[in-house]
Amino acid sequence: MAKAQKIKKKRIYSLDMLRGIIVVLSVFLSTIPIGSIEYEILRHAEWYGVTIIDVILPTFITIFGASMAIAYQRGVKWEKILKRTVRLIVYGIIFTIVVTWSLDFATLRWTGVLQMFALLGIITVIITYFVKSPLKLMLIAFLISSIYGGGLLTIGQSCEDQIPQPDCNPSGIIDSAVFGENHIYHQGERGYDPEGLVTSFSALSNVLFGFAIGKLIISRKETGAWKELLGIGLLVIALSLIWHQFLPYNKRLWTPAFAMLAAGLTSTMLSILYLLFDKGKVDAKETFMKPIVWYLEAFGRNSFLIYFGKFMLASFLIHLTMKDDGVSKSLFSVLYDDVASLVPHPQLAYALLNLLFWTAVAIGCHKKKWYLKV
Repeated sequence: MAKAQKIKKKRIYSLDMLRGIIVVLSVFLSTIPIGSIEYEILRHAEWYGVTIIDVILPTFITIFGASMAIAYQRGVKWEKILKRTVRLIVYGIIFTIVVTWSLDFATLRWTGVLQMFALLGIITVIITYFVKSPLKLMLIAFLISSIYGGGLLTIGQSCEDQIPQPDCNPSGIIDSAVFGENHIYHQGERGYDPEGLVTSFSALSNVLFGFAIGKLIISRKETGAWKELLGIGLLVIALSLIWHQFLPYNKRLWTPAFAMLAAGLTSTMLSILYLLFDKGKVDAKETFMKPIVWYLEAFGRNSFLIYFGKFMLASFLIHLTMKDDGVSKSLFSVLYDDVASLVPHPQLAYALLNLLFWTAVAIGCHKKKWYLKV
């Protein structure tokens, strides 16, 4: 019986489990409304510093790299990749229009997360077409991150405290020059673009690091690469702590310390999740862990739908209105007021309600085997 179960086991769950965890966290944390309680540790850091929600996107991007390595292990179809790149850019622009609720092309933001995925994906495919070794890919990732960090430190010498500031950094200069000040993050008023060309250069190190992780997973599919992943993860986290002494963690600029922290955490978590869900001789779905595997897999395999869908749903709720006692209110206000009238902590309850909604969507799609592919 055990042999039959072992033969049946084909899919490595670690990536889906980690992807599922970060999407679940993203849904809950990003939908906590502003209210009477700040919940600062659950919000994005204003500038320097790092919180739980800060590492979600770079972890997602690192896993994106690992998934690419697995998807392209049998070769690259360039026509398919180019079409995918164009789709991501178009979807990204549509996503921006919905989230900002604006069709004003004079101020439309050309950059964004999906556009970043498109750019990083095509560059990674080109690099990995020539470089196959996981070790060389990690070295290239470190080189890119170090060059970027050196540039930030050099420019930062003219800034306050001799490190980059919101109004003194290369993103505000380069991204504004390339796209136009009216077409970047908040029309350039904040002085930087967290998904612009400058930060994408640094984020490329995360994708390449993830690709190297994916290559290791493929090469050690029978025995598991958990030891290597754990060692690499801890080493990269240590390097991030060293970089932090020179240039602190900063999501807005994607500093080397920040990029390495996310890459190290991703590798470490994959190692732990491999031990929990993949190392056993019996498929995890045949054990007591089946509900956990199934739940996280439902989120992980539809990560793009849920990760970006939650922002679009939030925009609809904020901008669509209805009459409530003769007063025009947004759907969000009506829903939040109803929640607030029932529970003592409405902000967390509202976020939990969002998580329950997306849980229903994830489980329903998983049962039907409906997965959004981009």
